[in-house]
Amino acid sequence: IRRVRPRTLVTIVALSGAFYFLLPQLAQVGSSWHAIQSAHWVWLPVVIAMSALTYLAGAASLLGGVPGRVPFWPTVLAQGASSFVNRVSPANVGGMALNARYLQKSGVDPSVGVAAVGLSALAGAIVHVILLVFFFVLASRNLAHAFKVPSTSKLLLILAVVAALIGIVLATRRGRRFATTRLRKVLRSAVGSLRQVAASPAKLILLVGGSALVTLAYFGGLAASVQAFGGGIGIAEISAVYMAASAIAAASPTPGGLGAIEAALVAGLTGVGLGSGPAVSAVLTYRLATYWLPVAPGWIALHVLQRRDYV
Repeated sequence: IRRVRPRTLVTIVALSGAFYFLLPQLAQVGSSWHAIQSAHWVWLPVVIAMSALTYLAGAASLLGGVPGRVPFWPTVLAQGASSFVNRVSPANVGGMALNARYLQKSGVDPSVGVAAVGLSALAGAIVHVILLVFFFVLASRNLAHAFKVPSTSKLLLILAVVAALIGIVLATRRGRRFATTRLRKVLRSAVGSLRQVAASPAKLILLVGGSALVTLAYFGGLAASVQAFGGGIGIAEISAVYMAASAIAAASPTPGGLGAIEAALVAGLTGVGLGSGPAVSAVLTYRLATYWLPVAPGWIALHVLQRRDYV
């Protein structure tokens, strides 16, 4: 475990600020300021409310993966604290570790807690893929120019490279040791937790329903932000753009997909017919409400959890 130095935070803030300052210029959008001036700011509370809803839904999903009982509101605080930690750690690694620590301090066995966090993440990924396919089929006619899907030959080449890399790792002594010890232990614990969760309909509803609600709330926030700047595109198109952009951002090494998700959202929204100015303004407003505004409440939540010995 390493401390996050102030210099790291300053660097992240500076790079983020530079990105947000340069994005309209890089996109060559001259109408962004006009779009902001004519925005319907009555939609902004809706965007913020959708952002807050994601933490309640995330807590429900995590509790659905835990066989025993864990208090709800401290779990909500843990989601806020996790979002703050994820601002300086890529791929949600910091948030997942904090959730595992929170469950351990709440009386959950460490292996069960890690399995619950992994189960929640797995449920979220499965739900995301299902919704991605659903909304892409629903909006398939208008997505031809929004995203370019690689050809079948390229997809097969990517899969072959991934399979080759896995084979190389498993061919080494360390790779085999990791697969036979740590991975097997984690998978065993995850399967045991999944069996217990599947035996309880209430837990299963919390797990799957919470994961689905997280995705739908983020999509709702983006849709409200688009409406604030004039709208003009359908709900199915907005949802498909969000699903694809968030999938792209998940592969980004930056915390919270910073930079990647903004670029993908702008490209997708303009591709389905939204003007460049409103698209940039809507994306920046959406990210302000869902990524930057929760930083201060997340920091407070982390300190509350520490003070009450939850983490």
